[in-house]
Amino acid sequence: MDNPFQELYERLDRIEGLLVIVKDNKASESEDEEERLLNVREAARYLGDAVATLYGRTSKNEIPFYKRGKKVYFKKSELLAWIEEGRVKSQSQIMDETALRTNK
Repeated sequence: MDNPFQELYERLDRIEGLLVIVKDNKASESEDEEERLLNVREAARYLGDAVATLYGRTSKNEIPFYKRGKKVYFKKSELLAWIEEGRVKSQSQIMDETALRTNK
């Protein structure tokens, strides 16, 4: 009779291999999702803004966008980078930076 644990090990190896494949596919899908172009409604939903607000930001060139004809498009990755540019430092970070500058 065969070792029952050997069959379990083989099955676990196959399952692990399948999980690695699924993980790799998810990673590539998320990268593709970041580079996907969003229309105005999708971008407004992503940012939590009204469509009119988004159009106002594009007309003032406050936000990165692409325009082809009358249509406006956005990349998710660029919207995220734009949001991150507006990061406000916490009070403790400001205090730490001030302490570093005065100790030099």
